[in-house]
Amino acid sequence: MFLKKLVLALAALLTLSAAYLRPVYSLSAGGIPIDGEWSALEILRSRRAAEAAALELTDAAVPETEGRLRLALRGPRAGSGALARELLALTPGVERGWDVSVDGVDVGRTGDPSALGEALLAAIAEAAPPESLRTGFDSELELREVFAPAGHLDDTMDISARVRSLTRVVYTLPGGETRYA
Repeated sequence: MFLKKLVLALAALLTLSAAYLRPVYSLSAGGIPIDGEWSALEILRSRRAAEAAALELTDAAVPETEGRLRLALRGPRAGSGALARELLALTPGVERGWDVSVDGVDVGRTGDPSALGEALLAAIAEAAPPESLRTGFDSELELREVFAPAGHLDDTMDISARVRSLTRVVYTLPGGETRYA
């Protein structure tokens, strides 16, 4: 009787494990770990997408990946699009960049959005008085991630100058008055 219960409990445990455990892969490319976990099908789809995009940008091949298989209670934790972008970014001759636009008008492509942000914050600090409660630009700035052949990114300071020429600094004073600089 005890053996029968043990066998049934073991069968139930195996069934439960099969229902909830999923095989996932952790990847690295060229010794560089890639954040996330993917299924084998997502890896295949991502690799194909990255190879097709790389062919349009450069003659270089997408780097080979090395994976570690493990079982996880949750399934893959990243989409195939994220993996394709990471593989493309690691491809020789391809650079990750961000297209910058002001109110829908493209002003350039930067490789370092944080440096651009610092340059724009400095421009705001120059134009707005120190007692300002709120500061910013009166236009909508947008960054879109893109991939480009190496060497096709614009200078950050040039982009900053273009942004400043297309927008004004707006600030709010302690009395509630809004002004433009």
